[in-house]
Amino acid sequence: MGTETEHKNPKPGTRRRAGGKRARATKSSVLWRRARDIGASVLIIVILSTAILSSLPNSVLKQTAAPVLTPVARATGLDQNWGMFAPNPPRTFSVLEVHVIMSNGEDRVWLIKDDPSMPGLYWRKIKEEVIKHKDFRDGLAAWVVRKMTNKGERPARVAMVVKTETLPFKGEPKRAKRVIYDVRIPHPKRNEPQVTEKGAPS
Repeated sequence: MGTETEHKNPKPGTRRRAGGKRARATKSSVLWRRARDIGASVLIIVILSTAILSSLPNSVLKQTAAPVLTPVARATGLDQNWGMFAPNPPRTFSVLEVHVIMSNGEDRVWLIKDDPSMPGLYWRKIKEEVIKHKDFRDGLAAWVVRKMTNKGERPARVAMVVKTETLPFKGEPKRAKRVIYDVRIPHPKRNEPQVTEKGAPS
């Protein structure tokens, strides 16, 4: 009977040890859940911050955070931006004007948007090449002169002007104008009648 009583009524020291183990287990479980929640919250914040900053256009904030967030973005695959769906709009717009100045002073201006002979996409590509490379300017100038003049008219000069407008993040747009081509068009001299001396054979 004494043995059964001992099993049913454990000693106070045994109860304290069991209670201490349960308390430690409960405390460890609470700490683990708290650490897990904090870690999950931090991870969500990092992922959202990385995704948002990666999708923003170039800015001071993005450049400042890039050294920290770029490794995270590459490791998690968040470096894929939305450029293929919504590319950054250009902030610099250029307009090419070709001026054909006639011998009487008339200025005839040719603009890409007013010429339907080719789709706008092709004209924009030609415009970019003409602005960047001067080797293409002679050909375009000659073509525009032929297009803007009629038979018998005398163009005196042809010039190309690039008007640029830059849209900053803040403030007023910046406008600039520069001449990239200016050539006088030579005209053949009229054949002067030959003067023969008296007595000379004609």
